[in-house]
Amino acid sequence: MTSSVVFIVSQPRAGSTLLQTMLSRHDDVHAPGEAWLMLPLVHAIAGSRRDVQSPYDQCLADDAVGEFVRENLSGGWSEMQAEIGRAAARIYEAARVRAGASVLIDKTPRYYWIIEDLLSLIPDCRIILLRRNPLAVLSSIMETWTRRTRVGFLKDYRGDLLEAPARIAAAMSIQDDRIHSLRYEDLVRDPAQHLMQLQSFIGLQPVDGLQHYGSAERRTYGDPKGVHQHAAAQLDSIEKYLQRAATRATDWRLMDDYRRHLGHDLLHRLGYDDDALKRQLDAVKPLGAALAPTLSSQVSPRPAEPRRSAIRLRRMAADVVTKLGKAA
Repeated sequence: MTSSVVFIVSQPRAGSTLLQTMLSRHDDVHAPGEAWLMLPLVHAIAGSRRDVQSPYDQCLADDAVGEFVRENLSGGWSEMQAEIGRAAARIYEAARVRAGASVLIDKTPRYYWIIEDLLSLIPDCRIILLRRNPLAVLSSIMETWTRRTRVGFLKDYRGDLLEAPARIAAAMSIQDDRIHSLRYEDLVRDPAQHLMQLQSFIGLQPVDGLQHYGSAERRTYGDPKGVHQHAAAQLDSIEKYLQRAATRATDWRLMDDYRRHLGHDLLHRLGYDDDALKRQLDAVKPLGAALAPTLSSQVSPRPAEPRRSAIRLRRMAADVVTKLGKAA
C-alpha cells in the first residue's frame, strides 16, 4: 500500500536533505521541505509535559483544555488526538493533491521529539529514521551553523546532540512495519540499492537513477550548502569530520567528549562502533587537545564572565599549541 505521508526523522545535519532530494526525483513524490507542522500540533495537547514554553501559562492552558475535553468529548483525549491527527492528515492531503503527487514527504529532523506521536496521530504514515555517525553530525553543526569563538556556541543544539540519539535509538527498537531505519553511510555507499528499498517501503513504483538528483531546490530550512555543491552523494562526506578534528584541537576535544558522552551502548544501538571511533580520533589527535574546552562548557547556557574568560583562554591555548606543533 502506498503511504501518502512519509516523515524523514534524524539528527539535524545527518543527510536528511540529501535523502529527501533524491526521493523527490520520483514523479509521484512531492517533497516540500521541512514543514514542522506536527510539532506545534502535538505540543498543543501535551505542552506542559514536554517543557514547552508559551507567552501564556502552559500548565493552565493544558488544564483548561483537559477540562474541556473531559466534559465535552465523549471519547476524551483519544477523540481529541484522533481529530488533531485527521486535521493534520487533511492539511498534508491538500498539499499533496495540489502538487499532483501520490506521496508527500515531510522532512523535519526534529520530529525525533515526537516519533511515537506521529505513529499515533497519522496511522497510515511511514517514518524513515536516518542515522549518521554522531561525531560527523557534531562536526557538521559546528561547520555550518556556529561561531566557534563564542563560549556556549552549541547550547542551541543541546537537544539535537544530547536528546536525539537516544530517542532515535529507542524508535529503532519499536516493532512496527511503518518504521524503516537507514544509516547515512550505507545510503552514500550504495544509494541505488537503498533508494529501491525505500521506494518499496513507501509503496512507490520503483524507478532507477534517483541517486543522480542533479540540482537541489534551495529552501529556508535544510542543508544550506552541501547538497547544492554536488549532483549526487559524495563518499568523502563520510570521514570529513576527521579532517576537521585533525585541524583544530577544540573540535577534536568536543568530538571525543561527545563520543564519551553517548557511550558504547548507545553508539552500538545506533549502528556505530565506539572502539573504532576512538581509534580514528586518536589517529588524528592534534597537540593541545587536552587544553581545549570541554563539551559540557559548550552545550550549557553561557556562564558568568569570569568563567567565560577562562574557557576562552583554554581555547586560545589549545590553538596556539596546535599551531606550534604543526610548525615544528
